[in-house]
Amino acid sequence: MKNHKIKLLVPVLVLIAVALITLSTSCSKSSSSSTNFTGTYIGTLSVGYVNESDTIVITPGSTSSSVVMTSRTSHGSTYSINGTVNGNSLTVPSQSVNVTSLSTTYTVSGTGTLKNSALTINEVWVSSSPATYYFSFSGTKQ
Repeated sequence: MKNHKIKLLVPVLVLIAVALITLSTSCSKSSSSSTNFTGTYIGTLSVGYVNESDTIVITPGSTSSSVVMTSRTSHGSTYSINGTVNGNSLTVPSQSVNVTSLSTTYTVSGTGTLKNSALTINEVWVSSSPATYYFSFSGTKQ
């Protein structure tokens, strides 16, 4: 009788283990989810020797790994940049960005990282003149 109960118990335990493993992997958050990055970051934007206050608001994009970053500098420039995230890494693919306060369109690309609540972004901005600028943002999530 004991062997019969054990023989019935083994398949039931295997079934429960498989169900728990399936449930835990289907409920885990994707490492490329943009929700890790969404929020408001206040920090400093540096271009060469020039530093100014900057606020970047990051919102989810059209996919689970895309984001839209809207920047508002202390000198009044506002612009939006699209990016993609993978874990704690941010990629800014090459794109045209219009800064209306400067009446200029730039080609922008870059990378960034999020460590705890600290966001760092490094970008290359190229104007049609052609002039190249290296932007660096360092800020903290509010």
